[in-house]
Amino acid sequence: MKKLIVLIGLLVAVSGIYGQILITGPDYPLSSPCTCAAAPFTGGATPNFFDSGNTGNYGPNENEVITFCPDANGSKVSLALGNNAGYVWDVDGSDTLYVFDGPNTSSPLLWHGNSITNPTGVSSAVNTASWNNTSGCITVQFISDGAIESQGWAGFVSCGTPWQPFEMHMTGSINGEANGANDGLDDLNPSDTGYVDICLGDSILFTATPVFPYQPGAPMGAINGGGYNQSNNYTAEWAISNGFTTTSNSFWFKPTARVGYFVELKVIDPNGQFQIMYSKVRVSTVPSFTTCVAIPDTICLGQGSQLVGGITPADTAGVNGTPTSFQILGSFGQQLYLPDGSGQNYTTDISIAGFPAGSTLQNAGDLEKICVDIEHSYLGDLEMMLTCPNGQSVNIFNAYTGNGLFPGGFGGGGTFLGGANDTGNGVIGVCETYCFSNDAGSLPSWNLGYNTVPTSFPAGCPFGNCQMVQPGTYNPEQAFVPALAGCPLNGTWTLTIRDNLSIDDGFVCSWGIYFNGSLNPNNETYQPYFVSEYWTADPTIIAGVDTIIVVVPGAIGNKTYTFNVTDNFGCSYDTTINVHVRPGPSIMTSGSACDDNPVVFSGTTAPQGGVWAQVSGPGTLNFSPNNTFIYPGVTANAPGEYTVSFIDNQCQDTLFATLNYAISPSVSINGERIICEGDEAQLYTSPAPTGTTYEWSNGSTFLSNADTVYVGITGLYTLVATNNCGTDEDTISVLVEYCQIPNVISPNGDGENDIFYTRYADNYSDVNLTIYNRWGRVVFKTDAYQNNWSGQNMNGGKVADGVYYYVMIWDGGTKNEAGTITVFDNR
Repeated sequence: MKKLIVLIGLLVAVSGIYGQILITGPDYPLSSPCTCAAAPFTGGATPNFFDSGNTGNYGPNENEVITFCPDANGSKVSLALGNNAGYVWDVDGSDTLYVFDGPNTSSPLLWHGNSITNPTGVSSAVNTASWNNTSGCITVQFISDGAIESQGWAGFVSCGTPWQPFEMHMTGSINGEANGANDGLDDLNPSDTGYVDICLGDSILFTATPVFPYQPGAPMGAINGGGYNQSNNYTAEWAISNGFTTTSNSFWFKPTARVGYFVELKVIDPNGQFQIMYSKVRVSTVPSFTTCVAIPDTICLGQGSQLVGGITPADTAGVNGTPTSFQILGSFGQQLYLPDGSGQNYTTDISIAGFPAGSTLQNAGDLEKICVDIEHSYLGDLEMMLTCPNGQSVNIFNAYTGNGLFPGGFGGGGTFLGGANDTGNGVIGVCETYCFSNDAGSLPSWNLGYNTVPTSFPAGCPFGNCQMVQPGTYNPEQAFVPALAGCPLNGTWTLTIRDNLSIDDGFVCSWGIYFNGSLNPNNETYQPYFVSEYWTADPTIIAGVDTIIVVVPGAIGNKTYTFNVTDNFGCSYDTTINVHVRPGPSIMTSGSACDDNPVVFSGTTAPQGGVWAQVSGPGTLNFSPNNTFIYPGVTANAPGEYTVSFIDNQCQDTLFATLNYAISPSVSINGERIICEGDEAQLYTSPAPTGTTYEWSNGSTFLSNADTVYVGITGLYTLVATNNCGTDEDTISVLVEYCQIPNVISPNGDGENDIFYTRYADNYSDVNLTIYNRWGRVVFKTDAYQNNWSGQNMNGGKVADGVYYYVMIWDGGTKNEAGTITVFDNR
């Protein structure tokens, strides 16, 4: 006898209303299918399918078969078996229940088992006609032996249109104002969930392109029993992280900033089933050209400069990509079906990768909340757990009083979550949002009781039960910290929902994790890199390629060179590098000064100064105030020609100048004033500075421009000396007279005729005088007679009185005289 306890009366009453289907009853073949919109197939949570014993045990050695096929109002048939709320699952281990995916036992086997293999039963998700089964039928076969007969089962057969799987796809095609014309190709890389990399000014055509394998006309489409029509009336909902939203199937997006954008596509089919897909847009950023420089940036005309570019990591200088980031819309899990499980765990994941490496959850406020959009028809059998990437877990809530994920819960009873579809046929109801946060204890806790909404469901109570937990924010049963303290923030976070009892399916439409904004969650950083570069052609580029070029500008002023790069997004940028060309240094190339005066270097051009130095010269130069003053006064300690150099600090050019130092002329005529008739007098001046010119004249008659002149007539002679320092002159009077040579001397000391005097000795310094006695012997001889012979011999003694002979030669041997001289009274 089945132990239905207090529910027997309810079952009997219900069976009269909805009817009972026994495995021994008639089939529901395609020719006479189930009336899916009528009892007993709309009983919701009420059992409608029983073993042969109905309220008693099944019999021995049974081999019973029944087929259920849907009518036009249902596409698939499913069977749920379990042990809760009036349901029975008690099949001896020696007996087996089989479920086939089709109209007979030759169809593929969906499931088989008993209370040993499946102690809590099996969900309708397992025993539902597959999408490849276009008939939508299932066939149930029960085989028992003669050993032990148990209570059997009280389950639920239903038919409906469960969620039809479909493939999510999107395309993003660039129509570039900056990047060229639209080529019509999908630029998402990788496809569907990758990146569209564009230049600012480009536009992207985003298009939803889901694939529906069960659309009308397809082998498994609705017309052929494959389910409801999806392809013609799905809804595409787009959201971009800049706040833009649209429900168009395709739209143009033109970024307005050089940042990243997160793109969310949500495709919703006619029965409310949806899937979400994400892609990203990265807009090229303006690179940094700060290390693209000219070395040096200021040069002198005729000099060269090195220009540094470069784009590769190996380049020591050059272009650097500018990093940027964008805020992802959120961290959300996909839609998850919660079949009428019996002790089943259902999980959905979120992969987090936006935190700095090594970030962990430390403080109570780091994880602000988790939110779950859910609909479920029976709270009392649910548990929810959040697991972080390293396996640590926290109890969000436990409404199951038995032992599941956690021991003993608060007991949620038959209260709904959201607007649940309680028919158990896999069709989604209306999800509501329930959040859980450790917000200083100000939120109600589910383990202390739950709030319900006994009045009308906001959407019009579409499925007949408006007793649901009030959507809102609650405390979790276990605090996030310390339970999750130390959890890595990056990685896979898993939400686990355990359904402990059957006949109560539901959906998690989506769920999200919300971290404290100060942790900088969900930021993705990117930085373009560069794939090509070139310098704009210029005839003054004389050498080099790529990283370094050498330029020699040809004119004074600013010369501009352009360095061009293209990044991996296909975007081009350039920068201009200025080289300032200054004129080279300049100095005066010559100068002169007289006496002790300096040569002053005026007009020197050398913006960064320079150094003066003496190169050559007869003396030593002095630079005043010093040799680094660009306008020095230069004096010399000796006259003559000097060479100086100037080395410019900026251009390092060496310039030269010639300096001449002279002494003002000073003349004084020397030579004979009185000359002998027929002879010439030599007139000359003292040495004059180099560069002095001379002019001798006798009155108005020019005589010579040498420093020495010979004259033979009486007159006034003038010498004018001139150099770059000025003029000087002197005058001398020359007298010509008859120069008689004496023939008698009386060297007696009376002062008269004491010496052999001749004017020639006064006028010439080379008078050669030889005196002989009458026997021809030399008594006196000199090569430079000074009018000093007074009758002495070579030894200084006195000669005897008498007649002597003389020979006198002078003026270089050109003139001579000879004769006799008488000496008397030589005392």
